[in-house]
Amino acid sequence: MAGKTLATRLAEWVVALDCEELPPRAVEVAKLLVLDQLGLQVRGASLPAMQPPRRLVEAMKAAPESTLVASTARTTAPYAAYVNGTLAGSLEFDDAHMSAWHTGSYVVPAALAFGELTGASGRGVITAIAAGAQVMSLLGAETRPNMVHDGWHGAKILGTFGAAAVAGKLLGLTAEQLANAFGIAGSDAAGTMEYETSGGEVKRLHAGSAGRNGSQAALLAKDGFTGPLTIFEGERGLFRLFGNTEDVSGIDSLWSRFHLVDTMFRLYPVVGTAVPVLEAVRHLVGEAGLRWREIEEMRVGLPAYAIAHGASVTRPANTVSAQFSTAFSVALMLVRGGNRPEDYANPDLWTDPDLLSIVDRIVPYAEVFEPEEPTLSCRLEVSLKDGRVLSHTQRGFRGHPSSPDTDDHDLETKFLGNVEGLVSSSAAQKIVELAAGLDQLGDVGELMRLTTPAQGPPAEGAV
Repeated sequence: MAGKTLATRLAEWVVALDCEELPPRAVEVAKLLVLDQLGLQVRGASLPAMQPPRRLVEAMKAAPESTLVASTARTTAPYAAYVNGTLAGSLEFDDAHMSAWHTGSYVVPAALAFGELTGASGRGVITAIAAGAQVMSLLGAETRPNMVHDGWHGAKILGTFGAAAVAGKLLGLTAEQLANAFGIAGSDAAGTMEYETSGGEVKRLHAGSAGRNGSQAALLAKDGFTGPLTIFEGERGLFRLFGNTEDVSGIDSLWSRFHLVDTMFRLYPVVGTAVPVLEAVRHLVGEAGLRWREIEEMRVGLPAYAIAHGASVTRPANTVSAQFSTAFSVALMLVRGGNRPEDYANPDLWTDPDLLSIVDRIVPYAEVFEPEEPTLSCRLEVSLKDGRVLSHTQRGFRGHPSSPDTDDHDLETKFLGNVEGLVSSSAAQKIVELAAGLDQLGDVGELMRLTTPAQGPPAEGAV
């Protein structure tokens, strides 16, 4: 390894990766990601705000290489990754990862699009997903804290390299070509989190843009185009510009673990830092009979970075800021009994007096958790008007790899809920079946064809 750049080392690892090397849990997580993603993409395609990217690409009438989910149109593989990735991020309901930020909506659309293009098997797609997740995780482990601090959207940055790895793996690039693809991708890897404060649907576009840019970099490299091989550790590379560091040595100790297994699946359509808070509230509602009209004050202890990353938003002005508001999400759960995606998009609820009365009773503060506790944890203390105090410490959450309450069937329930009324029940059940047996599927195109309107009679109310 001496003398090799990090781009070359990563490229060599990706090219050499074989599905047989993956631990069983990594294979299982890849399958769950595919199922989760397809449900999110189908649901996202029904949202009015997501139509501009779809119309843009459909109007191109490009080569029909890959499926556009929930559309009769097809397009080139990079633009299928663009549209489907955008749909996947449209609900703030995709997975999360402490190093890679979000892997599913950044690598799965590219894996499925290029799987179709190359006629890949399910095992090939699983291997590509694992490769993309590993690249994102290794790079993110060294850069994530400073990205958050400086306002960079790490998922967009890391996901561009993840998509390059995915496409490169499925296209059969050599290590030299893939290293150049990483170098090319670096010039298209950026994205700020300004949307957290002033809104805009552009956040939804980040996964799609990363998928398109990274996979196009792989295609360019395959055709002989080159990029800087010091894109990560160079003087003007990723680590210095986005991570405020030049040291890549910490990656060496992380290389042997498949970080895909650390994926966290969200069962609420909210920013990840809000999920443990909602689980804590859910616990007190179920175990202690907590009712919202009884609350005097709620003190919420969160990791310090979570205060600015969601807990500071108290007055939603659009769907994105509503989903990034921990307090608004808690209010929805308490007052309306749940956290439905459509409630976050309802302008009337952003100013609802009952909801805001709960928002104003929530006091977030920075809490230090023990090393053995999951980073995404919270301590909740609720003071009631009658003088009683209810408390609960939530360590992780359902969908978190460390949670004993995690049940993979939750993901099937989530998928079926997302596609209900949008695809036929027979197609939905077939997707569940094929995703569960993805490692036995000979052609991933068979799975993707089930997401188009032509598959089976439409469900009642389907659009």
